[in-house]
Amino acid sequence: MPRKNSRSATEVDKQVGRNVRRYRKDMHMTLNELADQLGVSQQQVQKYETGDSRISASMVLAITEVLNIGIEDLFIGTSNQKTPKKNPLETARRECQMWIDRASSKETLRQMARVLKAMSQQE
Repeated sequence: MPRKNSRSATEVDKQVGRNVRRYRKDMHMTLNELADQLGVSQQQVQKYETGDSRISASMVLAITEVLNIGIEDLFIGTSNQKTPKKNPLETARRECQMWIDRASSKETLRQMARVLKAMSQQE
């Protein structure tokens, strides 16, 4: 896939950006929330998602950690990577994990565990 220059975004870059956006929205996360977690501006995240800016390897790793996904998930839809069927249960699990990872105190985690335990007994 030829590029105009080494800094020009490719179709792969654009697809990776679309995947970042899809996973961010699956997690009910705003551009600003993702930007804060990554330590970049909201505008920069928007540029990643639209493919206007290429994402560095270290940023790919940071994005996958924040969104709790595998690196390969960002490349779905590129080359021979097929788009998997959305699994709502797995999406919900990732979202729960994201909130757990954001907890900053032991007491908050204990409260979250109590809520989750109570809810799981209701099923």
